Amino acid sequence: MKVLKSVLVVLGLLAVAGAAGLLVKNVWDLRILYEVAMANKSQPSVVNPTNLVLIGAGLAAVGGIVLGLGLGLPRRTPNAVRHETIEELHRQTTADAAVQAAALHEPVDEPRTDPQA
Repeated sequence: MKVLKSVLVVLGLLAVAGAAGLLVKNVWDLRILYEVAMANKSQPSVVNPTNLVLIGAGLAAVGGIVLGLGLGLPRRTPNAVRHETIEELHRQTTADAAVQAAALHEPVDEPRTDPQA
């Protein structure tokens, strides 16, 4: 299982590095496109989309981190697991004590021996 976890971590890091490379390339291309659009002056105003691309990438990164933390955290806290274990042990001890008490108070039938055998 540790091997699978290590492989997934390496693949995740490669994916993040690839996404960072694509982000840098897209920002570079957007800068060039913005400069061409501003040089053309065919439109009165062109909004630079680079900031929105960076904000979107940042939100995606934060969302991925939060999602990964949410999936990686245990479902129950250690305190809840401890309390459940103590309650189970208490129930088991109580049941064992009830069986022992019943054995002391209820007579057990003696095994019959066949006199002809």
